[in-house]
Amino acid sequence: MAVSRPKRSLARRAVAFVKRLIHKHPVPDLSLPVPTATQAASRPDKKTILKHPAKKDFLKQIVPEAVNDCPLPSFDPGIFHSELLDLKLYPEVDPNDPRKIREPEGNVREGTYLGTQLALTQAYERVEQTFNSLFDVLGIEPTFPRYVSLEQQRNLYQFTPYPNNADGTPADYPPHLQHIPVDKNHTVFGVFNNAGLLETAVILQKLIPDEDGFIGRTKQWLLEKARAAAYGGEPEKGITIQDVEDYNRFHRKVGTDIAGGGNIGLLDDWYSDRRFAEQQFTGTNPTTITQAGKQWIGEFLTAARIGGYNAWISALEAADPASLFVQDGSYFRDAVGVTDPTAALHHKQPGSDDNWCVGAVSLFQLHDDGKLHPVAICIDYRGSMEQSVTIFNKRLTPRDSTKTEKTDWPWRYAKTCAQVTDWMRHELTVHLTLAHLVEEAIIVGTNRSLPMEHPVYRLLSPHWYKTLSVNAAARATLVPQVIVDIVGISPEQCHSFIRHAYDTYDFVAHYVPNDLARRGFPNTAEGLSSSTRYRNYAYAKDVLALWTVLRSYVAEMLALSYPSDESVAQDRYIQSWCKEMRQGGAHMSSFPEIRDLESLTDAITMCIHTATSFHSAVNYLQNFYLAFVIAKPPMLCTAPPTSLSALQQMKEHDLVASLPINRQRQWLLSAQVPWLLSFRTPQDRSLLNYAASMWRVYKTKKGRREKMVAEASERLYARLRETQRVVWENSRAMEKGSLPYMVLDPGNTAVSILI
Repeated sequence: MAVSRPKRSLARRAVAFVKRLIHKHPVPDLSLPVPTATQAASRPDKKTILKHPAKKDFLKQIVPEAVNDCPLPSFDPGIFHSELLDLKLYPEVDPNDPRKIREPEGNVREGTYLGTQLALTQAYERVEQTFNSLFDVLGIEPTFPRYVSLEQQRNLYQFTPYPNNADGTPADYPPHLQHIPVDKNHTVFGVFNNAGLLETAVILQKLIPDEDGFIGRTKQWLLEKARAAAYGGEPEKGITIQDVEDYNRFHRKVGTDIAGGGNIGLLDDWYSDRRFAEQQFTGTNPTTITQAGKQWIGEFLTAARIGGYNAWISALEAADPASLFVQDGSYFRDAVGVTDPTAALHHKQPGSDDNWCVGAVSLFQLHDDGKLHPVAICIDYRGSMEQSVTIFNKRLTPRDSTKTEKTDWPWRYAKTCAQVTDWMRHELTVHLTLAHLVEEAIIVGTNRSLPMEHPVYRLLSPHWYKTLSVNAAARATLVPQVIVDIVGISPEQCHSFIRHAYDTYDFVAHYVPNDLARRGFPNTAEGLSSSTRYRNYAYAKDVLALWTVLRSYVAEMLALSYPSDESVAQDRYIQSWCKEMRQGGAHMSSFPEIRDLESLTDAITMCIHTATSFHSAVNYLQNFYLAFVIAKPPMLCTAPPTSLSALQQMKEHDLVASLPINRQRQWLLSAQVPWLLSFRTPQDRSLLNYAASMWRVYKTKKGRREKMVAEASERLYARLRETQRVVWENSRAMEKGSLPYMVLDPGNTAVSILI
């Protein structure tokens, strides 16, 4: 006989129901750390870890059937290593006398475009690894920190001689770290004998076949196009700009840069006035466009009269002078040491092709609605407008019809000249010199002047990560083995160009507010946002916002150590630092004499800005704008016209001939430079991660000073997070159809010069 159970009360049943509900859907203990909703949503759970992938989804990621179609992001390191040995691409050291070293005897005679590209990427990574290892052992960039005294720092961090080498010859580069000890018998350096460094000095060149050594389908395609033009006697039957656009659209490789491998050539109007002007404000070099001033306005009026551009004479005379801006390459001949203003800038590197360089000057008008419009281009300034060739835009305003833009070959050629000039100025001066080499001088000068426990040293050192080894690799390989092969000036002239940029650099004038004012732009957030005129200059708005955030943080951190201006003036290490930078090995006379807290705050902010926001702005968009080589080539492949009539008669085949379209070797090198330098910033090396790391390290420390550091770091994080919104809003505020400009998002902005 069944025994009936007594009925539970309603209250007891309710409690049991709640217990079952809690057991089924447990809630986190709020007294413990709880992940954000985004983090929680991405975590695996018992359902996801037991879920088998659907067949359709799995088959999407299966490798292609044919091995030839398999994507190859890089060669297997072991295979690459073995191939270098098979090709004898290694130096040999005499076992009886380590000073005797034989250069690698091998050379790659033949190869495909893709294979060479992969080999170059992998070889350059190994070059960087070589210098990373060397600098680790020397204690310059150690894997684990090592405390050394100031005296030891001075012995370790020595400047190279400048402006001349010890033998009296001009130095190749501005003052930088003397990473090879003067005493070659130095015991630490013995670990890295000259063979290792010799290999870095030749390896890239030896991996690149000569032009005739390229094989594969792309080479065959180019040859067939060339034959069609040659045998038919009709240049227009050869390769066209449209052919190059189609090749870029369907055959380019996927990228790991901030733009995900996209490039400007994917836009139908990549060649247009709009895209050309847009790059002056948000391209790879948005840092040099400057108000034209009376001199250049007068020069272009002279050119308009010479060329008979009457409509432009009237327009320029009526224009507000403050609306006219230039990109000025007129100084190129002076910078490379050419005294004849009419001499052609031309060079042919052994084993390569004839290249030409030009010092173009471009005039723009900034309209009240924010549209920047190209007015005229002097394709190569030769001392005066009378001796130069200057062409004016057929379109007087950005609202004029764009129907003839695509086939206006003389104007497209002129814009190409302007892009060649900007490539040179950007890569060799703005990027290499004013970012990499200026920051290196700061790093070496600081290490020679400030002990490691000094508050300024501690504030600056996180922004030096990898920079010295990256720079050493660039000096050993990128410039002498790649850049000199694709520009229209000699190696000696390249070095002169770089030295000129360093020698004319003004540290204080490049503080962001000073720089904007110097170039004719408002230098406050209110000024840049007060009208639509500057709506498209997102770089100016973003970099000013970051400068303001960084300066606030620097001021807070310095206030912990310097209660007054007098305390700054009496800090002998700061005074030693200024002397080292101004009169010592750095040879940077524009570095400030620091006697008060305000000037110290500005100088430290500038040091950090150079390594972070400035370098990020001029580095991480390179692949997008430069990988489609014809949009911004490093050189001209034919001599520029020397008369306006010759320029005005140019056709498409003339433009094609001036571009490295039929030069696979130089195209590869031109595309490889931005590819190597544009890898996305690792998440753990961003400014935001720096702020979060500082806060997390200091948040549990008990001292009053430590708590203040934690609070300052938390405020830095909050301000950087708000700046992310500002960057997005500035990008969205640009006119419709503009390329988004997010490179200075603090989540993308690198904390140091990493590449």
